[in-house]
Amino acid sequence: MGYRSIVGSLFILIFSFFTVGCSNQNSDVSSDDTSLSATTSQSTTSNEIKSGESKKDYKDLYKPVFEDYKKILSTPKDLNVIANLYKSLQGTERPINSWSVENAVFQSDKMSYAYADLNQDGVEELLVGVEQSNGDYFISGLYYLVNEKPILLAEGFVAGHGGARNSMNIYKGGDILELSWSSGTGEGRGVLYHLNLNQQVASKLQEQDIRVPGNKSLHSDFGKTEAELMNLKQLDWQKFESSTSSKTISSEEQIAPWNASKSAKLEAFIKGWGERLGQPNYQKGIAGGDVGADHLYTLRDDGPSEKMNAEYTDTGLGNAQYRIVERYSNWDKYPDVHSYFFAITNTGETIVFHSPTTNGGIMYLKPTENTEIQAEFKRLVEEE
Repeated sequence: MGYRSIVGSLFILIFSFFTVGCSNQNSDVSSDDTSLSATTSQSTTSNEIKSGESKKDYKDLYKPVFEDYKKILSTPKDLNVIANLYKSLQGTERPINSWSVENAVFQSDKMSYAYADLNQDGVEELLVGVEQSNGDYFISGLYYLVNEKPILLAEGFVAGHGGARNSMNIYKGGDILELSWSSGTGEGRGVLYHLNLNQQVASKLQEQDIRVPGNKSLHSDFGKTEAELMNLKQLDWQKFESSTSSKTISSEEQIAPWNASKSAKLEAFIKGWGERLGQPNYQKGIAGGDVGADHLYTLRDDGPSEKMNAEYTDTGLGNAQYRIVERYSNWDKYPDVHSYFFAITNTGETIVFHSPTTNGGIMYLKPTENTEIQAEFKRLVEEE
């Protein structure tokens, strides 16, 4: 699956004007020396950067965030897989935006994180950023703690379509300006937050409409100045640990996620499930003759179909992106059949694909919208 470009021009925030852009393949956010971006180089105090010793404690406090990013950054650059991934994320009180997830998947090699005590209260916040070619960081997520629970406060992303844009500015003293707008109209909303002391919920200081680009400084609209921007470039940025980088075991050493017992349980489920739907004759295999894994294609609403990187396996182990362990179709309805493909991805996610087509030896697959069959397959895969 090739990379998917995010539509949009690069954005520059310069006192009185602000434009944004990004690509799934190239995430650089253009920024002049006077940029309003949170990556602007200003002087920073020594206590903005904490020692490695204190970070060990915060790694545990922000554990739900790191676990989500471990999944995100090991996910294939496939929109169908990404959509399924989003449903599996733990989320915080404010869930991560789906565009942030997609941006991170397509820019996984550039994602980093850093800690900083933004409001000088002795408690560190967590910043997630995308490294730029000039060494700056475009901040895609800012998390803080409330009673030792991580909360997402602000995000930065570029939508792949539709024109949605999000960015933030981080000021000294704990003020955070989140900006959301449409690249088409330039109209949007800005919210200025303040991080309170002692892990209290952040305060909303000001909220108002914005226009990008505007005819005056967005800093001054919110009572701020460019000189107040923090220097995020000098923080101790670190790469995320990827689940794929830590696994070097062979297929023989892996525990198979699928077996004959689970297959029999799925068969019994399919029988009852089909009867409840008024489709009582689902059987293993593909009606009208089997189709090789190299003849499977994705069925997409937002672009051309693409050949799947798939293989058939009885164990769920293999080398392909999609390891298909079961196939079912309602034979008695041929040629008007519904076929289901049960797949385990190379990152361990479960996906049930549906296909209404046979099309001369080629089948087009799309993730099923039936939550019951998806949930049962997931339960069986996770079963010990």
